[in-house]
Formats: sequence, C-alpha cells, structure tokens
Amino acid sequence: MKVASHVGKVRRMAALRQRLDPLADFEMWYWTTLTAGTNMLNATLHLAGLTRDDPVFSTIPGVHLVRQPDGTYARELRGLGDVSHVGWPEIEGNVPPAIRELEHALHGLEQHRDPCLRGDRMPTPAIVDECEQAFANVMAIFTQALRDSKHAG
Repeated sequence: MKVASHVGKVRRMAALRQRLDPLADFEMWYWTTLTAGTNMLNATLHLAGLTRDDPVFSTIPGVHLVRQPDGTYARELRGLGDVSHVGWPEIEGNVPPAIRELEHALHGLEQHRDPCLRGDRMPTPAIVDECEQAFANVMAIFTQALRDSKHAG
C-alpha cells in the first residue's frame, strides 16, 4: 500500500478507538488498535525505504495483488511488502532503532491477542493500560517518522 493509504487508515481507526469502550468492546477495540498499529509500522517501513511504497496489496509474504490494466487484480511475486504482524515477514538488515522500538511496542500489544481473544483470559484495566501504552509508543514513533518525511501534514 501507499503511505497515504496507511495514514488514512490510521486516522480512521484512531477515531474509532475513541468511540469504543476498551473493556466492554475489548475485541473490537483491540483489533482496531492492533490494525492501526500495523498500518503505522508499514507506513514507517515505507518512509524508511525498507519496504516499497506502491499501490499493491500484500497477501502473504512476497505475494501481492496488483491492479491490472482491465481493473482486475492478479497475484504477483514481488518480494517484501507490507507486514501482516510484527515479524511476519521479518524485516532484516540495517533497520533504524526507532523502527525496532516500534516493533517492540507492537509485540507488547500483540502479547494480549491470543490469551484475550482466542483464549480464556478476561481483559482487565491493567491489560487495557498496557495496550494503550504500547499504542502511544507506536503512535509517537510513527508521528515522528511522518514529521521527518515529505508526508508530514
């Protein structure tokens, strides 16, 4: 995806998060939080030149849906694109420390996915607080990356 598309998604999801109750609506709130965070990671990777800022859609690592001249989409092997989750696919090489910090914050958020959404752990105010802190850290790094780029504003 393009940076502008990620930024638009982040803005819409951040607004939606504000309308949800983190405990009463935990599953929807959590998925919105995680999806916004993943979009921030992808935009930041594009801004750093580690992944391509292009109008294709990653499906699985290396496979992308690419719009064809007739308006349909076809799968193409194109190398690294948007990540689905932190570490899938792994971003290797010379990754700036801020992006590694962003990944670390997203790991903090993702640690609650399986126990709370797929397991039997009930969300608590402490879990919500941890997720909020992780989201704030991701947002701060993303916001700085946007400020430092031509995409600011």
